[in-house]
Amino acid sequence: MASITSLGAGSGIFSADLVDQLVNAERQPTEVRLDRKQQETQAKISAFGALRNALESLRSPIEKLSSTDGMKALTASSSNDAVADVTVDASVASRGSYNIEVTQLARAQSLASSEFADRDTTTVGTGTLRISVGGSTTEVVVDGSNNTLQGLADSINEANAGVSAGVVDTGSGFRLVLSSNESGVDNAIQVSVTDDDGNNSDAAGLSQFSFGGGASNLEETVQAKDALLEVNGIAISRPTNRVEGVVDGVVFDVKTVGTTSVNVARDSDAVAGRVQDFVDKFNALRGIIQQASGYNADAGVGGVLSGDSSVRSIQNDLRSSLTAIPSGLENSPVRTLADIGIKTDPSTGRLEFDQAVFKEKLEANPESVTALFAEQDGADGIAAKIEDTIAGFLSSDGLLSTRTEGLNRTLEDIQDQRDRLDLRIEAYQERLVRQFSAADSLIAQLNSTGDYVSQQLASIAPQSTGQA
Repeated sequence: MASITSLGAGSGIFSADLVDQLVNAERQPTEVRLDRKQQETQAKISAFGALRNALESLRSPIEKLSSTDGMKALTASSSNDAVADVTVDASVASRGSYNIEVTQLARAQSLASSEFADRDTTTVGTGTLRISVGGSTTEVVVDGSNNTLQGLADSINEANAGVSAGVVDTGSGFRLVLSSNESGVDNAIQVSVTDDDGNNSDAAGLSQFSFGGGASNLEETVQAKDALLEVNGIAISRPTNRVEGVVDGVVFDVKTVGTTSVNVARDSDAVAGRVQDFVDKFNALRGIIQQASGYNADAGVGGVLSGDSSVRSIQNDLRSSLTAIPSGLENSPVRTLADIGIKTDPSTGRLEFDQAVFKEKLEANPESVTALFAEQDGADGIAAKIEDTIAGFLSSDGLLSTRTEGLNRTLEDIQDQRDRLDLRIEAYQERLVRQFSAADSLIAQLNSTGDYVSQQLASIAPQSTGQA
């Protein structure tokens, strides 16, 4: 850029300030137009971002309601939870009542050895232990490296034989204790021995740890037991106190001997809560759309997306889904959202939800209410259709992405125009400086010539006066 620090020095007319004023006058109209266009474009991008976020928020409750599991919320209760707790998987379970009588709890077997004088120094014998639990057998070799009570316990634990081994100080000696890792009769422990002393069944050497198969030199301190109970008069046996598979989707956790009544019922409050979440998220989306595309009569201005075809498309597609009658419900007492207490306020376009009406309809017509929202028998419900609509709008090649990409390209074009404007203004300023510098030089020369002529005339004037 040309220097203009001395501009006007010769004439006092063409100053640097004058150049700046002319340059600003040239730049300002284009710059104001580009600023306005950039602000409008950024505002539209922000509006589409808010619209995308609102659609994402609506997608979550819609996904729940589009599944039959989302409309099958169940609650389970036990009349005596000291006897048994109950949990339920609503996607599998059905409503029902069950009388539970627990007659025995499952227990894991424990075995104990005789007493030894010391846990770390008293030898226990050498050879091989074969520990069988739950149909699996593990061998533990005992030699000079682990020929003590503690060494034996450590080796058994390291072998992952399905049992836990520990040493108990009784006060008068030490005992090896083996406990099955799992409860139930099928997880009872058997220990067979190959004793290096040649006798595999006596109470000396390693064979003193045998149990079952004719030689039981360990003491059974806790007997292995299955959980025994009756469910509605049907005898049930399970290896653990967590009783599964008796009733589909229902798990009984038995705690003590006794009776209790279990009730599995529809949780209408939970389902209504999911529908309320959908209504709230839809109304939030409606508010975003209204803010972005509505008209403010008081201010006399429309929203930043006023008249935008993509917003109209979203509104029309959602409105169409909300008012649709799913296939198969044409003659049902529940056909539309209005039938279950969801209506549209005509003045605002917002949804209003009457939960009392919804719960009544859900209790009276559970299958129809489920089909209204979720896919059943190959036919999409309202929620499933809205989910598909939202997915289309939010996809990478969907309407919102396309519009946002177009607006980002507009911002890039605005920046290109700014770059070209900078180059044009720089060239314009340089041209002004050159022109003004030339004019300034010319005026300086003219002023200098004028001064010279004036001096010459002044010098001639006295001589002319003296002759007169």
